[in-house]
Amino acid sequence: MSRHRIPTIRDTEPTPLNNNLPIKRIVISFLVAVVAITSLILYYSLARATITLEIKPDNTVMEATLAVGQNGIKATVKQLELSQEKTFPASPSDELEEKASGLLSLINENNADQTLIATTRLLSTDNILFRIQETVTVPAKGKIEIKVVADEPGSGGEIAAGRFSIPGLKQPLRDKIYGQSTNPMKRAAKPGNKVTSLDFEQARKELSNQLVPQALSKLREQLPNEEKSYAVVYQNETINEKPSVPAGTSASEFKYQITEKITAIFYESADLRTQLLDYLQNHQENGKKVLSIEEESLTINIDIINEDSSAADLKIKFLAQVTITEPDKAFNKYDLIGRTPEEIKNYFDTIPGVIRVETELAPFWVTTVPTVPEHITLKVK
Repeated sequence: MSRHRIPTIRDTEPTPLNNNLPIKRIVISFLVAVVAITSLILYYSLARATITLEIKPDNTVMEATLAVGQNGIKATVKQLELSQEKTFPASPSDELEEKASGLLSLINENNADQTLIATTRLLSTDNILFRIQETVTVPAKGKIEIKVVADEPGSGGEIAAGRFSIPGLKQPLRDKIYGQSTNPMKRAAKPGNKVTSLDFEQARKELSNQLVPQALSKLREQLPNEEKSYAVVYQNETINEKPSVPAGTSASEFKYQITEKITAIFYESADLRTQLLDYLQNHQENGKKVLSIEEESLTINIDIINEDSSAADLKIKFLAQVTITEPDKAFNKYDLIGRTPEEIKNYFDTIPGVIRVETELAPFWVTTVPTVPEHITLKVK
């Protein structure tokens, strides 16, 4: 008869396992993530940067466009056409002679005079042939200076200075009678003058410079007495020009006639200055303010004139003293994000007018400018 063992409580208890370990790891990881996120939230929510700028006024070239006439600056617009003709000298001709020429010394080392007739040939060491132009006599043991001309046209006769032999002489005399030049042979400029397009341009400019003051004087005479002291700005245009001969004509002089159209705006200087300052105060941009303008630097030009010449626009360029009053408008905060105080200093060192910068970061653990633009405060000291 077999015997069966009855199980005991000890035999039925499960073997203890470490089943809680994964859960603990998940919980710890979650807590670390929560702490990290909380820290980031606190960092970005608490981080602040205050940047204080010390500013000095800076000279800046500025432009403005102001209306004159009607509802603009007190002014009168006037136009006038004037014509004038004058005789001008033509330019020297730039054309060269066909053949090269020059001076050389005929040297006679013989004991007797030597006569050379016109067209006598002289041969250079490069075998370039020249001829004398008139009959001459070279004294014994002496020399004379004459002009010689190349036998062939073109640049081939333009040679350096050197010795010339005389092929027409018998051999014993060639070593004793010869030519010697000290300057190169060149093609000389042809005598006479030629009318050029440059002559026309210079004539037009001279006539225009004469007509403009005349026109301005005539136009000012037409103004009422209270406007005769007004300042003036003008523009002129050559609307017709007529030379007496075409360009390229060989002539010593020519006549040139032009018709000039002059448009003048006579304006009250004090009114312009007042309206310019008003314009600058009402058109401040980029957080800057104009403190003053240098009147000596004013450059005024006519921009647009309406069809009936009753009004116009003036474009004014000038040097102004400008300072920064609203740094939030003058600078883009996104350019400052993430920079250290040293980097902030380097950034503002490149900007005209900023002479000093101080950066304060808070709380104490913050080392760079926060990434939230709203947490950046810009001040002007």
